[in-house]
Formats: sequence, structure tokens, C-alpha cells
Amino acid sequence: MTLENFKNHSEQGVPEDEVRAATAHGEIPKSPTVSVIVPIYNVEKYLRQCLDSIVGQTLQDIEIILVNDGSTDGSLKVIHEYASRDSRIKVIDKKNEGGGSARNAAYPHITGKYAYFADPDDWLELDLCEKATKRIEETGADVVYFSAVREFSNGRRKPVMRFNRGFPSIRITPDHRIDLLRSCDAPWLKLWRTEFLLRHQILFSEGKRPHNDVVHSWKGCALAEKIAILDKCLYHSRRLRPGSYQATLDRNHLVIAGTMVKVEETYRKIGKFDEYRHILIPQKLHRFYRKYIVVPKEYREELGQLILASLSEEDRQFFPTLPFRVRSFYRMLEKHDIWSTIVFRFHDLLAQIERRWKTTREKQ
Repeated sequence: MTLENFKNHSEQGVPEDEVRAATAHGEIPKSPTVSVIVPIYNVEKYLRQCLDSIVGQTLQDIEIILVNDGSTDGSLKVIHEYASRDSRIKVIDKKNEGGGSARNAAYPHITGKYAYFADPDDWLELDLCEKATKRIEETGADVVYFSAVREFSNGRRKPVMRFNRGFPSIRITPDHRIDLLRSCDAPWLKLWRTEFLLRHQILFSEGKRPHNDVVHSWKGCALAEKIAILDKCLYHSRRLRPGSYQATLDRNHLVIAGTMVKVEETYRKIGKFDEYRHILIPQKLHRFYRKYIVVPKEYREELGQLILASLSEEDRQFFPTLPFRVRSFYRMLEKHDIWSTIVFRFHDLLAQIERRWKTTREKQ
């Protein structure tokens, strides 16, 4: 079964025997507990640290799917070096089509009961698979969320997501899910039940662009009947690596407008829009604003036009609920009045000062 078959399968999902047959070549071997999927593109400098943290997992019953997304440096050589030493490693070599495409290419090859998506320039705590698997199995959840640490080049560290004591550990309500939807787009913050991903066709967005994990995360979070929380830092994310999509603020970041519209379309399709409307629309409006103030000024006019084109009357009904600075931003886009422009530029200046301060601090 190809990935296209997964996409075009009926709404009933993919039967488990077909899921297993998707990767079978002859006899179907015993399924591993966890499949760890890593999309790889030009990260030779960091790849060994990542792979060492995966092959050294305390839970040894894993398969490791390394997807080379057309790397032009020595990444593929490192991949084959590790594959020659560890029979648990599967290698997929494909042309460069972006991180989302690379992750999707792994789907027909996943045989683990659970699936985990890591980034190639980061590293895992050695007990990530063991602890996350224990948590998801003891709760019967479709997905388990956990915390991570941002690693800065100057040695500074910052938690990505911490769950306070009032956060429920299972059966997360729609109101509690807002924190997950706001802060946990990254695929490396969660371990999924493979059957759940395939049954609901929860795929990553294609293309060489950032935000390819947003629809995947939001769709999965909404459809999961039970979500488990593990308040432990199990992953290390390298912050703003030179050459990464997140560190390169170019035209690719204009896709945020289309990405959030796609999330909304997905929620309508799966019948979750009315339930999450009070979360989805304000979050979309906030993300548009935050992206606008960080993209280079030469792209702002184009992004502003894309944002305006995506706004509906239903979106505008939420304007009064937004913070003053965000309301001023949308008023500036729509009406171009002097007062709103002044307010926006003032807050934009403050945001620039804050970014420069953070950048300086990270380099110290």
C-alpha cells in the first residue's frame, strides 16, 4: 500500500492487516513497540548526536526510519554508516521535497505500535521511548504529550512546555486542549498510537516550507478520544539552527495564512469546527499577527494581502476579543487609518527591541 492509498482510503480508516502489509516483504516480522521517524536534510554536523540518542534508547524494541530528503552534504553517508551497524534502521532515500513530505514518505513503512517523529538536528533523552510508551499504555491514550528543552548556542536552556498541577493527566477537555493547540505543534512533543494516525489519515503538509506540522498536530489533537500527559522533559530542541526553516525568515513563512485556513477547513471536514471555534479563530488571528511582526518588511505587504484575503465575517466577529495591539493591527490592515498605524508601529518597535535583546542574549 502506498501513501496515496492511505490518503484516498475510505473514512473508515486503514484496517490493521493492511497497515502491517504496507511494509511487508514476505513474512511479516514481529512488530516493534515504537517506530522513530527522522526526516533528514543537510544536517551532517548534528546528525550523529541525534542518531546516537535514538539507537541508545533504553527501550530497544524500536525501529528507526531515516528519510534522506535529498541531502547534498554528508548526511546520507552518516545514515548508511549507522544503518550498517544497526539492523533496526530502515533507510528511505528520496528527492528533496521538504520535511512534511519526508515524514509522510515513512508512513507506509511504519510497523511499530506507536510512532514518534524526531528532528535530525535535535536529540532525545535516552529513556524517551520507554517513559512515553509506559504512559500511553497505562492510560490507553491515542497520544501522549510531554515536555522538551530548548537548547541555545550559548548554553542557555528553556523548557518548551510544562504542565502545571491543575492540568488533567488524561481525558483532556476542549478547554484544556487550548494549551496544547497553542504550544505543541512540534511533532517531537508527542508519541502517537500508529493505528490512530492511519485510521484518521493524519498526515503532514507537503512542500518545502515551515509549519508543515500544524495541520497534523491540530487534527490529531481534536480527534484523539483520550490524551495523556507526561510532565517530563524528554527531548532537546536546538534553537534557531543556521539554515533551518525557522531561522530563515523568507517568503516561505508567508504560508502561515494558507496553513491556518487549511486547519480551519480540516476542522470543518471532521466535524470539529463548532466545538473548537472559540479556540481556532482567535488562535488563527494571533498567529497572523505574530508572523507579520517577525517577517522582513519587504514581505509584509504581500503577507498583509494574504491575511486580508483569508479573513471571513466570522473572523471579524472575534476582533473585539483580541488584545488592543492585535485589534490595531487588523484595523491598520483593513482601514489604513493613522491612529491604528501609529499604535501598530509602536508595538512593532517594542517587538523588534525584544527580539534583538533575545538574540543578543542567546549569542552571549
